[in-house]
Amino acid sequence: MNELFFCWLLFNNVLGFSQDQIIEGRVVDAKTKQPIPYAAIGIVGENVGTVSNEEGLFRLAIPSQFTYDTLTFSEVVHVRKKLPISYLLKSKAIVIALEEVVMDLRTVEITPDKEKRSYEKLGVKPMFYWGSCYANFKGGSQIAQLMEASTYPVFLSKAKIKIGENNLEKTKMRVRVLKKMANGLPGSDVFKGVFVNIVNQDGWIEIDLSHENLIFTEDFFVCFEFLNLLWQPTDGYFSIVCWETDTSKKQFVRRASLGKWQYSLPGQSHIYAIGAEVYRLK
Repeated sequence: MNELFFCWLLFNNVLGFSQDQIIEGRVVDAKTKQPIPYAAIGIVGENVGTVSNEEGLFRLAIPSQFTYDTLTFSEVVHVRKKLPISYLLKSKAIVIALEEVVMDLRTVEITPDKEKRSYEKLGVKPMFYWGSCYANFKGGSQIAQLMEASTYPVFLSKAKIKIGENNLEKTKMRVRVLKKMANGLPGSDVFKGVFVNIVNQDGWIEIDLSHENLIFTEDFFVCFEFLNLLWQPTDGYFSIVCWETDTSKKQFVRRASLGKWQYSLPGQSHIYAIGAEVYRLK
C-alpha cells in the first residue's frame, strides 16, 4: 500500500512539474511588418514575463494557474495589446501586430545657458560597501531608483549604474525614465529609452542622456531594464554593486516584464548602486 501511495505521489509530482505550457511567436509593427525588438510580454502584476529578442521573437512558459489569464504585449512607442492566454495556447505561428503611437512628452521648454549649470548627483550614494549582488535578473527585469532633486526644474544629464563583476560576452540594458505615480510607485515612460551594450565591462557605467532634453519639475525614476540576461550560472557572472542600507532610498525591483513593482530592501532584494546627474540654472 505504501508503495502504491509513493508511486501515485511521484506521478502527480511529475505532472505538476510538467504543467507549464509554452507560447512562442513574433512581435511586429502593424504598418511596416518589421519586427519589434525588446517588447515587454507578460502578465501584468505577476512574475511571468519576458522580452522579444532583436528579431522580435519570444518564448514564454505559462504556469498552469495562469491558463485563463491575459497576456499583455507592450512597447514604449506602440499601443498595448492584450490577448487571452487560452487563445494563444491554441494558436500556431503567432504574430502579434502592434500599432505605433506618437509620443508627445515635452511639456516644458527651457533653454539653459551651458556656462551657468549647477550640477547635482542623485540616487544611491556610497555609505559603506556591501559588495556585489548576483541578482540573477532575467530578460525584462528592471530596477527603478527614485530621483529627488533639491530644487526644480532640472535637466537629466546622466544615468549611472555600478557593475561589480561582469564576464558575460554581452550584456544589453535599456535605460528608461519613468514618472512617479501618486502612490509612489514607478509609472509610465517619459521617453522611448536608450539601449546600452556592455561587453566585459565593470565599475561605474555612465549613460549620457543630455541630448534627450529631459526636463523635470518633480521627482522621477531612472530605470535599468535587463534585456538579455537569460543566462545560466555556467555562462558567466554578472553582478550589480550595492552600497548602503538606508531604506529611505526608494528603489523598486520588477523581476519580470510587466510584473509587480516591489521595494528593494537589504536582506530581501538589496539596495543597488544606481544614480543620476542633473543640472539646473543658477
